[in-house]
Amino acid sequence: RRGARTSHVLRASERRAQTGDDSAESGADRGDKLMGRRGTFREAKEDDEATASVKKSVKLDGAFGKPSASKETWEPFQRTARAGLIEACLGGADGAAKPACEADLVMTSLYVAMEDDAFKSRTAVCLPVDAYVKRVDKLVNEFMQRDFPKLPVKEASDGPSADDVVAALEEYLYSQNDYRVPGGWREAYSPYRTYFHNVVAQKVGIPATLAALYIGCVERLKTKGALREEVDVMIVQKAKGASGAFGVTAPKAPWGSVRSSARDRPRGAVVCTPKMAITLQLQALKRAFWPWEWDDARDSGVLLAVEAAAYGGSDRMNTAAGVVGIIQPTGRPFGDLPMAILATERLLELDGGKGYEQRDLGILKFHDGKKKEALEHLEKYEAWKESGEADAAPQFVGDVVNLGGSDAVLAAELQVREDEALARVLLQLRKDALEETVGDGVKSGEV
Repeated sequence: RRGARTSHVLRASERRAQTGDDSAESGADRGDKLMGRRGTFREAKEDDEATASVKKSVKLDGAFGKPSASKETWEPFQRTARAGLIEACLGGADGAAKPACEADLVMTSLYVAMEDDAFKSRTAVCLPVDAYVKRVDKLVNEFMQRDFPKLPVKEASDGPSADDVVAALEEYLYSQNDYRVPGGWREAYSPYRTYFHNVVAQKVGIPATLAALYIGCVERLKTKGALREEVDVMIVQKAKGASGAFGVTAPKAPWGSVRSSARDRPRGAVVCTPKMAITLQLQALKRAFWPWEWDDARDSGVLLAVEAAAYGGSDRMNTAAGVVGIIQPTGRPFGDLPMAILATERLLELDGGKGYEQRDLGILKFHDGKKKEALEHLEKYEAWKESGEADAAPQFVGDVVNLGGSDAVLAAELQVREDEALARVLLQLRKDALEETVGDGVKSGEV
């Protein structure tokens, strides 16, 4: 056996010698062509221009060592998404939101996810929003082909009644396709229950995102002539507990109400407009990414953030620590400061550039180390409050709010704490700005 193997090797060597494969020149050529592990023969060639550009744009993120594209690659996706969102929500007459028949709420909701995906993942590939729009189109087409023809048609009528179409649509979405709201409010505080593409894929979402899906289906049915009447999509912002008091209850899925035959609305139910659906989605994302404990009774998490900014010099708890996040008194850091900023920026734009979101964005910018921007936002917020507009501002309560009991005395005490801490932050920011203007003058810490 050993002799046979030896003769086989000799015969192979003789063949290589006869063909000239053992020459140094041939070996060099073969080495250039062999790529990867030995034995895999692939021709070495240059990348085309597009491939070379993408490879060059991908680099390692120094903070986490993850691949990320250069800013020039993903920023256009973010700008496109923001422009589409603002155009839909503020591009109507007199700066109002465009109606659902002009701006597809499905696409507008996807703009929220598209911007966050580009900003968070630093990707060189845009979120395939058109594919998710087609999924909604497919849902409606399937409903029209399978369920719509089965609906009863009254005599002297050219189609099913709007009430029957709405009832069949809800049966199709919630029973046949199993779309549903989360089992509890804590589950609702997740981006995966808010982003439209996640909700379409996983079939579980907060009421605001399901309302966007519902409105998108209604508008498509109108386009196909299946609905000839106006349908209002209803949501419950503050669910009513069994005891009659607003409290901790399960979320409720949105439902349709034909405007011409509207019945009595449940307590707390409102018509969900396209702008409201987007605002509620952004509020849910802000809550999910907020890196401090959220006060459910006040529907705000700003108090801890303001006090951390005001007294962070003597206590590092609740302050930012580089890539680690916000230092928590107990447990691991949670939330995402840059993503909370991104959600708050869009909420502020939808509010017309003024309001309580101005305060929240200013504090977030402070913790992010952008003191000049923080001062600008907080001064605008202070001017807005002094103008008296704050007293007339609507107290809009999100659909993911977990309302506890309201104690007027406690609420007043918390408000005093917030005002004192905010005044201290403003004082420090103005002092820092003055010192920077003076330049080489005496620093306050040296006096």
